[in-house]
Amino acid sequence: MRRRLLALALLTTVGVLAALVVPLLVAWAEGRATDLHQHRLADATRFASLVAAADATDGPLGLGADLQRYREVTGVQAWVVGTDGTTLADAGTPLPSGPAVDRAVRAALDGVPSAPPAAMWPWRTDPLVVATPVGRDAQVLGAVLFVEDTGWVRAEVGRWMGLAAGGSLVLLALLGWLVASPLVGWIVRPVADLEESVHQVAEGRPARARVEGPPELRRLAASFNRMSEQVERSQQQQRDLVADVSHQLANPLTALRLRVESLAADRPADAAPVLAETDRMAQILDGLVEVSRTGAADRTPVPLDLADRLRARVHLWEPLFADRLTCTVPEGPAPAVLEDDLVETLVDALLDNAAKYAPDAAVEVVLQRRAQEWALDVRDHGPGVTPAEAAELGRRFHRLPRHADVDGTGLGLAIVAGRVLDAGGRTTVAAADPGLRVTVSLPAGPGRGTSAAPPGAAARAG
Repeated sequence: MRRRLLALALLTTVGVLAALVVPLLVAWAEGRATDLHQHRLADATRFASLVAAADATDGPLGLGADLQRYREVTGVQAWVVGTDGTTLADAGTPLPSGPAVDRAVRAALDGVPSAPPAAMWPWRTDPLVVATPVGRDAQVLGAVLFVEDTGWVRAEVGRWMGLAAGGSLVLLALLGWLVASPLVGWIVRPVADLEESVHQVAEGRPARARVEGPPELRRLAASFNRMSEQVERSQQQQRDLVADVSHQLANPLTALRLRVESLAADRPADAAPVLAETDRMAQILDGLVEVSRTGAADRTPVPLDLADRLRARVHLWEPLFADRLTCTVPEGPAPAVLEDDLVETLVDALLDNAAKYAPDAAVEVVLQRRAQEWALDVRDHGPGVTPAEAAELGRRFHRLPRHADVDGTGLGLAIVAGRVLDAGGRTTVAAADPGLRVTVSLPAGPGRGTSAAPPGAAARAG
């Protein structure tokens, strides 16, 4: 936008300069041609007076020496032409021919002096032709003809045109540097700052735009800041509400579990389902707290080694899978800038799901580099899902009907997708035929990194 506005401002300035300079150059070039023509016409008229005043014995032939001296001084070729077109006197050169000369001579013999020429532009090469009639007692006796090479005049006009163009460029550069660039920056900076603030709000981060620039942009920035504050307040209220409700429900739930456990000694068979439901409700409350924090800007990304974090976390899960869990990571470090607990949360959630929904099946964990991101692939070889079912996975509380008897809340993949999205990545769930494949793409550089959760929260929520 800055370049476009600056180009528009400079083009407008060029148009204004052209509208001012071009007419001045045209007027000056035309005036220079008119002045030269007037000077030569005055000289031609003087020679015409001499021809008309010459006596009958000498006639115009006696002016040859004067015409030669005039050519030596001014460089102008001169002739005296009779009414029949013959040369009566010259400066030592033959009479030229050409349309311009013929027209000027015919007009002069008709009693009309030549008119001023057009502007003396450097790219023109035609000479200046001046002719005036010679008359006595209202009778045209001939004409005086001047032909001058105007190269020196055109060169002078070209120099002035070059000076005008150079001065215009210097003035344009000064205007661009001192006026256009600051003015465009005054307009563009608030717009760019507001655009960046909008992106930050869209990514879930708090942002305030600077109130500067033209009055319209200042009002827009102030309105945006008020809107941003209201959005943040609304999101915080929602998170606080979920956290408060979860906290308030956790106390009665704990008391209920204690009472059920005290009764379990007498009726253990009846108490076992109730205890299982209380555990499931506790998991749901933990998952709700984690989901409510998605999009919150409460953690700072840090540099870490993905390969090292992944190996360490998978090693903790190996006893649960025996020898069915494999982990493949690149040799050497896998640097990234992510939230400190993100890798642990993702691995816990994905391996917990694999252990519950694909028991006794092999599970593969693979980390590889793809362009500017890291791809974490977790694939199990269990019963799997259909492509249509895979497209539905990841929605909050969504569980397949055949998994109703499996312990879980339906929040694990939703938490994974939310955390990955906050980090600037994406999550893909697909049927692996057999099994399920979950691919998490994380940026190799700094991502948005806005939300986080205590380690293991995703596993508990799943």
